[in-house]
Amino acid sequence: MKGGRAFIKYLLFVLFIIAVICAAIFFFHITENTQKPTSITITPYDDTPTEYTNVSSVKTSASSRTTASKTTIHTSVSAAATTACGIVSLDINTASADELKKLKGIGDVLAQEIISYRESSGGFRNIEEIMNVKGIGESIFADIRDHIYVADPVYDTRDETPVSKEPAEEEPNEEEHTPTLEELAPININTADRDILLMLPHVDEDTADRMIEFRESTGGFRNEYELLLIEGLSHSDVDDIIQFITI
Repeated sequence: MKGGRAFIKYLLFVLFIIAVICAAIFFFHITENTQKPTSITITPYDDTPTEYTNVSSVKTSASSRTTASKTTIHTSVSAAATTACGIVSLDINTASADELKKLKGIGDVLAQEIISYRESSGGFRNIEEIMNVKGIGESIFADIRDHIYVADPVYDTRDETPVSKEPAEEEPNEEEHTPTLEELAPININTADRDILLMLPHVDEDTADRMIEFRESTGGFRNEYELLLIEGLSHSDVDDIIQFITI
């Protein structure tokens, strides 16, 4: 009777050892499967891939094992060209109002004037044509000309005058007429360029620059008496200017 009980205890002990060994084998099998290196590739639009490697260490309870998993990620570089100063080189035939406002001296008003002009004229043929936009003179053009372009620009070519046996009639030399302040009035101070603003009484170069800076930073003058906010203009100066301007 005692011998039978001893045999049963021995048998249970052996079964317990076998169960422990099986459990250990199953645990190591699962651990090895989860440590296999993985590679993930994300293919973007069309650019040179840049590879980053991420190495992770996994420790098991039985032994310290380190496995490296490498992940490859392709990044794309933006196709938009920017200058060192961060100013975008813009096609003025396709640029939006927000993009145009990145240019020096161009605010909400002038950006909308540019878009209105190109829509009514069918687009700019060359960058110099932007000076036909109301409010853009030579000074603003000089600041932005290096940051704008027109795809396939077109310039007018003068045809050669055919040689005639008869002497050409001399055209009388007419002096170019320079408009006066009275002829230009009322001047819209929200769109007038620097040269036009200089024609106003009490407005010198510094004052004209301050007026342009003020209207671009605020979105434009809302009434004539906001000129009192311009440094250098007194109340009497503004009274003299008001009769020649409009908003």
